[in-house]
Amino acid sequence: MSVEVRDATTDDTDDIVDVARDSWYAAYGGFLKPETIEQALGEYYDPDLLETAVEHDDIAFYIAEADGEIVGFASAEQTWSDEVELHTIYVHPDRWGEGVGSALFERVENWAREQGVDRIVCAAFSDNAVGIGFFEATGFRRGTEAKGEVAGEFHPEHEFEYEL
Repeated sequence: MSVEVRDATTDDTDDIVDVARDSWYAAYGGFLKPETIEQALGEYYDPDLLETAVEHDDIAFYIAEADGEIVGFASAEQTWSDEVELHTIYVHPDRWGEGVGSALFERVENWAREQGVDRIVCAAFSDNAVGIGFFEATGFRRGTEAKGEVAGEFHPEHEFEYEL
């Protein structure tokens, strides 16, 4: 399987929502209630919000395509002079373990280096074994535990840092 990573366009928003929905249920369904997932998806993946993010000059937003379909996406933003925050990196669960996440992260890492930053940071829910496994396998260092908010609920999460 060949994965192509490209810049996202506003035409990709429906596919982004589809990947997000399937990924959220697969990764978070064991610890978030379905109504919490639905509320979060409605808030975070509103089509107008997605289109704004995709078109925003300061946000790097990438799509992974394989076999002619969108199978993943990632977004990042330089939030400090020395830091890029990885906002999202999701791969359709049918494609986990096929290198899609690694291809997306490589594109984000290259973009972060172009920005001249020292590190990439992100967070993952403590109960998100898939996400934590990916970040640790990619070379992120697990930092402090914090509380992450999703749809008005707070859940333990781990902060991660990747040195460039």
